[in-house]
Amino acid sequence: MEYKSIKGKRNYIFEDKEEFNEYFDYSPPLLVENWREGSEDSWVVSDDSRIIQLLKVGKISHPGDTKNYKVSNGWARTVVGTFLINKKTFMDTDFSQHPNRYTFSKKIKNTGKRIKERKNVTKNERLFSVNVAGGMGAIKSYMEAYGEVDSNKARKKAIILLKQERVMQEVEKSVLDVAKSLGLDHEYVLTRLKHLADYSEDDNIILQSTKEIGKVIGTSGVTIKQRDVGVFGMFQGFSPEQLDKVERKVLGRGEEISEDKVAIQE
Repeated sequence: MEYKSIKGKRNYIFEDKEEFNEYFDYSPPLLVENWREGSEDSWVVSDDSRIIQLLKVGKISHPGDTKNYKVSNGWARTVVGTFLINKKTFMDTDFSQHPNRYTFSKKIKNTGKRIKERKNVTKNERLFSVNVAGGMGAIKSYMEAYGEVDSNKARKKAIILLKQERVMQEVEKSVLDVAKSLGLDHEYVLTRLKHLADYSEDDNIILQSTKEIGKVIGTSGVTIKQRDVGVFGMFQGFSPEQLDKVERKVLGRGEEISEDKVAIQE
């Protein structure tokens, strides 16, 4: 005899009729030989020849959703699992085959593992990446791309996606596409860095700008990854206060800014 507790109540599975009769002092409840004909709370014989109770029996809400649903006369739940009521369903009593008693499937789909093992971005992942690159928050980006209405679920799923290298590469590609559409390229960034290095009176800005330029042109040591990412991925940016200081000092000199000396705009 085997059992599993649900909300403190033991639900038994008997090996055979003798064990079943003995447990009930030889005055057992009615036993239904064909579990498909049982009703809620009935004791039935499973397809692996054990005796188990039907804890819940119900109708299928959307019988037209799948082929299996169409040929089923509802569903039955035991302490082990949930089974479609039709001729092809095999009701077993093996707990190891049913990690979740509330689903029809014997196996739980491990979507997290599937996402991590995927090599190429999907259509939804690409839309998610474009949304993120466009400035939409990660949660809203996921809800928009996948049609998710639960923000908590969207948050969890978005975190998983943002940990995937293929997704982050797609986000970076989308950022570069947006930058290109705005006229922002490597030459533009280098010009602005050069302007900061040439015209700032703040030694920290001069040093930082010079270092960034050195990384881009290869004077300073850079890693292969940094070289692959390029200037947009390497440059960390300056604070608004630093940029504002440079602009004030340059304009204060009354100097005319030519095309190769781009003024910093707020």
